[in-house]
Amino acid sequence: MMEAPLPRGEEKPRISRWEWIPVILVPCLASVHLLAAGSAAALSRPALFVGLSLVPGAVCRLAGGSSWNVHRVFFALGLAAFVLENPDLRPDGESWLKIGEHWRLVAAGFAASFTQSAWGTLRMHRLLTDSGVEISKHDAFKLVLAGSFFNIFLPGSTGGDAYRVYAVTRGYKTKLAPAIASITLDRLLGLPALVFVVLLGMALDYGFFRANRLLAGLIPFIGGAAAVCALLVCYLALAGRKRRSPERAAEENPGRLRRIHDMAATNVKRGTTLPLALFHGFMSHIACIVSCLCFGLALGVEGVPPLRYFLIVPMAMTINAIPGAPGGVGQGELAMATLLDMAAPGMGNARTGVMVMLLFRLSNMAAGLVGGAFYAAGKKHGD
Repeated sequence: MMEAPLPRGEEKPRISRWEWIPVILVPCLASVHLLAAGSAAALSRPALFVGLSLVPGAVCRLAGGSSWNVHRVFFALGLAAFVLENPDLRPDGESWLKIGEHWRLVAAGFAASFTQSAWGTLRMHRLLTDSGVEISKHDAFKLVLAGSFFNIFLPGSTGGDAYRVYAVTRGYKTKLAPAIASITLDRLLGLPALVFVVLLGMALDYGFFRANRLLAGLIPFIGGAAAVCALLVCYLALAGRKRRSPERAAEENPGRLRRIHDMAATNVKRGTTLPLALFHGFMSHIACIVSCLCFGLALGVEGVPPLRYFLIVPMAMTINAIPGAPGGVGQGELAMATLLDMAAPGMGNARTGVMVMLLFRLSNMAAGLVGGAFYAAGKKHGD
């Protein structure tokens, strides 16, 4: 006798075989940790923490719920637990005392970090005004900071973009398509600037980059990223030149690719928009490097020349931006610790690297809180 189908909304959750991987991975990692000896045991510890952090999400999914954000939150907690458990990474009292002793450098790092919002404002204002949005730079500044608030304090990394699209369409009576195009281009144009900074870091410290086997192995990937970014910039430059007239656009029924092309062309219609947007992105990354350099000098990073930060910081921030842990919490700290330790082997910069990223994260949180205040004030007044 066949079972009657369940009513809509009460269907049993279908669990694919891939979702069993975390359930199998956890005991395997635990076994490796328990059975390994010597240096292998030390190498298995991060895998153990990360593996155990997958348990709550796996249980949630097997119970029929959504597990993505659960995985992300506990992944961050697992990385944080590994850092706190590791004596070579765990921040100590001396590190915190250095912050007070060198408060001027720390304050300079916070100021440099805050200028990222200023450069982001100039880029977003340019893209929005090109698409016909009548927005002042002051309002664009509040929009950027409010978006940062959502990016930092929500479990995702795109909440700020969604808020910016909503605020532009609601507050400035703009159609959805140009708003999405402007915010998307604002995101995309940060990538070529980041790749250019990495290439600049390679050129400034090529001897170290070439001598390091791990970094030298990244050359093909960096070259591929540079080629993709060059194609993106060329496409946007050509899209801005080859635009259809409004009369022709009204007569045609463009497909999806044509609509995307038209939106991109709308946002780069002025000849100086693209180079200015790339310059603003470049300066934003430079501000990030200067901020981390100030924090590194305050905390006593040893053996790392200032120019080497042009190579280390963009790589650490790229790893921090990978959509794993919310806001990159944990993974950014480990990335900065590993890269600063690699930049000057034997100097013991791993713990300092964790503190550098923590201070940079706190500076971003401070800017996000200012944006949260702008958002609350605007909501209160109905803006």
